[in-house]
Amino acid sequence: MSSPFRLIPLGGFGEIGKNMLLLELEEQLLLVDSGIAFPDDEVSLGADLLIPNFSYLRENAHRLAGIVLTHGHEDHIGGLPFVLQELQAPLYGSLLTLGLVRGKLREHKVPEPPMTRIRRGERIVVGPFDLEFIRVNHSIPDSLALAIRTPVGLVVHSGDFKFDHTPIDGEVTDFAAFARLGDEGVRLLISDSTNIEKPGHTPSEAVVGDAFERIFQRAPGRILVATFASQIHRIQQVFDVAAMFGRKVCVAGRSMERNVGIASELGYLRVPDGCRVSSKQLDDLPDQGVVVLVTGAQGEPVSGLCRLAQGTHPKLRIHPEDTVIVSATPIPGNEATVWKMVNDLMRGGAQVVDYRHEMVHVSGHASREETKLLFNLIRPEFAVPYHGEYRQMISYGELAQDLGLSHMNVFLLQNGDVLRLDENGVTLEDPIQHGTWTIDGRQVNELGTSDAVIQDRVYLAESGVITGALVWDFAAGELAAEPAVGVRGVRVRPGGAEAECLAGARDRVAERLAQLDGPARRSRAEVERAAKRALRGWFEKETGTFPVLQLLVVGVNEAPHAEPEPEPEPEHHRANELVVDGAVEVPMALRWADLVELAAEGESEVALADLLERVQPAAGAARVEVSLGGDQAATGLTFAELAGAVLRWPAGSAGPTLVSGGAELDGVTRLTVATG
Repeated sequence: MSSPFRLIPLGGFGEIGKNMLLLELEEQLLLVDSGIAFPDDEVSLGADLLIPNFSYLRENAHRLAGIVLTHGHEDHIGGLPFVLQELQAPLYGSLLTLGLVRGKLREHKVPEPPMTRIRRGERIVVGPFDLEFIRVNHSIPDSLALAIRTPVGLVVHSGDFKFDHTPIDGEVTDFAAFARLGDEGVRLLISDSTNIEKPGHTPSEAVVGDAFERIFQRAPGRILVATFASQIHRIQQVFDVAAMFGRKVCVAGRSMERNVGIASELGYLRVPDGCRVSSKQLDDLPDQGVVVLVTGAQGEPVSGLCRLAQGTHPKLRIHPEDTVIVSATPIPGNEATVWKMVNDLMRGGAQVVDYRHEMVHVSGHASREETKLLFNLIRPEFAVPYHGEYRQMISYGELAQDLGLSHMNVFLLQNGDVLRLDENGVTLEDPIQHGTWTIDGRQVNELGTSDAVIQDRVYLAESGVITGALVWDFAAGELAAEPAVGVRGVRVRPGGAEAECLAGARDRVAERLAQLDGPARRSRAEVERAAKRALRGWFEKETGTFPVLQLLVVGVNEAPHAEPEPEPEPEHHRANELVVDGAVEVPMALRWADLVELAAEGESEVALADLLERVQPAAGAARVEVSLGGDQAATGLTFAELAGAVLRWPAGSAGPTLVSGGAELDGVTRLTVATG
């Protein structure tokens, strides 16, 4: 019996970006692409990039025969530096793709693995994988589709493709190769589904050049063109049209400069003599003679165009008669970010031209009629859409049925699924570990968005920070100077002045410290605790929020003997975990030390319902776990049972007492809101 073939997507299925696909044959693995995605607004505070969870690949690195790259876009090669930090495998790709990878690895200081240049039409063997590479059109040169011959049949991976009959480089898709593969008999087609919902054909890249000519002709001042740094065809058209109108081109931004340099060196980009200038030369040129190439068409926060819009670019500023060409369409989910950037550019006096006004961008992906043509050339027995959101994969399945394929033979895989192809057909096996990791700078965070650091960043953005400092004379048991209090990102109530709020906070700290008894005045732990309680209580009353608190206590005449270290004070009311059926989920647990701080000052009793309102549990929350000190076990109570419960803090007790329905639970140590 022949060895089965397995398809294991780690990223790029049911989503746009993060393309990473594992193929398995004869106990060996082949990785197809290794990409990243840009974060959306929900995780942008905690991550620069997103990458698939590749723990399965890490655990099976000894079985990895090689890494094949279909083309050089970031969503297909951007994850390589992080993968290659942990494992080594030979790389296979076209000349331009490998050139872009080399630049990326040098930037990240990652050693280069063995690299093999692939030429279109070439056929090679990598481990047990018999691979043929087919030329396809896309929005970057040297894009490839794959034909994989296995003992259980021929598998075709389309890569990102469209059928461009007038490509910028003159290299059209190899239709004859696809027809030949169809005649050979294809068992499984893995096909780009990005534009399946768009009728007709995707326009040729050449129409963008025509639009550039119209815009360049009427632009009164500088022209700024924002596009992806890997859009080599688009960049070529900018240089060509700039030269046509006698304009000089400045390439701004590290990634843009790197890719332009690599593409020029390898012969994929032709820069007319004397056309390119540096940013230092711009001041010597009239605005109507300048074009600036920048990144940021997706509104990426650190990109050149976004910094220009915000006025924070280190070298460039928006001029009143600038024309900004946004040569891209917003990635789904990124629209709000892009429109904010466009608004900022227009406030600066620039005219913005995007896909709504002129054909300044065309997709690199096949529309519906092109997908039909590929399908009819290949005529597969089974089909798997990729590189699309779930609705697009559904549309692909419907199209495949229209073309005669049974719905039983179309598989809408999601990341982590395992599809087995053998002599008897196709079956789904148990999924593998999958998910999304975040990249912060150059570090991979394998906890993803559940990481405490990311949660803290989001919380800081939502609530702000209080900083306090005081000098305490431990011999005299009193303040040696007035306390200092500052805030960042904390909004006082409407009508309140920040200065008055801070003055009140200083007075409250002084009053609270003055109420300490004799022994407490000589205890660093008690002084710090009292100051924190005063600050938290004051800002809760004044702002209705719970900012993060950082307090510095400088001791004067402090006794030299060491005190036992107190339990660290929580920095905000959100503690470490919410336990749901044994699994750590979202932060919703409160220690009673936190709850005491949230109670109104001076009260020895507080209604539990008032406190629960401050930690609104997730939808479906059904019970509260109450952990008790000493030998008492934890107990579970429903929200209904706690409706009339109160907390009391008897003097000198180890923890508050929970009083509910006549019953008393002493020494409570933690409250956890759980779902059930």
